[in-house]
Amino acid sequence: MKIRKKIFKLLTGFDIESLQKSINYNTPVSSDSELNDNYLFDFKNYQSQYNSNTNTQILINDYSSSDYKIPAKIKIKPIDVLNELETIPNPFTLTLLDEKIEMLKEKADLIVQHYAKREIKGLLERLENRKKYKLFKSFFDGFQNTNDEKISNILNKYELVMKTSDIFIPEFPDNAIKIIKEYTTKVMELCGKKPLFYVIATEENFKENDKRRDPILLVQSPFGFYWQILGAWDKEMLILSEL
Repeated sequence: MKIRKKIFKLLTGFDIESLQKSINYNTPVSSDSELNDNYLFDFKNYQSQYNSNTNTQILINDYSSSDYKIPAKIKIKPIDVLNELETIPNPFTLTLLDEKIEMLKEKADLIVQHYAKREIKGLLERLENRKKYKLFKSFFDGFQNTNDEKISNILNKYELVMKTSDIFIPEFPDNAIKIIKEYTTKVMELCGKKPLFYVIATEENFKENDKRRDPILLVQSPFGFYWQILGAWDKEMLILSEL
């Protein structure tokens, strides 16, 4: 059992016992004030909490053998794997939106479980945004789409991690900041909320700011639970210590 726990922690970064203690699937719905109404629903944060218990059991079953050897990940710069980040076509439709919205509202009224309630709110939010998609189509269609599965394939193969973009903002070059501002403006026009930006980088990139870092910038789409790729930067990135 100890070997299983060690393998799980190495693969996921999580401690099994801590996860099981921290997740309460019968928590009543809290007030809406707990959800940040200034931003779109963060589906990545939701998935890491809501699906943890299921993923825990799957990994324990898959990697329970005492002689299992964890495959070594490849060390690489994020910008060098940008072309390997598989893209997907537009993953949603605009049909029967009102019917889908009413159905989800009825379900929301029946749910008392906290994380499930949050998911429904997030789905409703995205469906409402789709009703205005044609007004913003030319802008959002300018970016390639990807999803969690494609991102996981990259993270499992290489020594890379994915986290929020906040600590990279001071170092992003002007063209990256321009894209972030334009995307934020469009989402605000669409729904009055701000988008959520994430980056793929090495673990060291999230700890060190005295040398050039090279992230891939992603953003959560306002129309569904998928990602849009905004770009990747290397030599253009600033070094704070040189400013």
